[in-house]
Amino acid sequence: MRKYVIYINNNKSKVLPKELATRAFTKKMKQRGFRKHHVEIDAKNEQDAIVKLNENSQEYLDSLKELSGSAVICAICGGVVALIYFIKFW
Repeated sequence: MRKYVIYINNNKSKVLPKELATRAFTKKMKQRGFRKHHVEIDAKNEQDAIVKLNENSQEYLDSLKELSGSAVICAICGGVVALIYFIKFW
């Protein structure tokens, strides 16, 4: 397996082996509006790297959704407790 680096633009992505991602290439990609993704992917080929990146991103989004749902529930409970406290002692 090889390590792959991903460069992302608004609606495009470029995947290439890590050993080809030199400073000059990274600078060239930045000038074109791409940014280097923070994750390096171990994959058999470029297509496999894209699939693994999408899976990784989906897992991240799912865990973020779960966390934000828990935060909303905690905020609502805290608001109700504060409201009851102020109504009772005000």
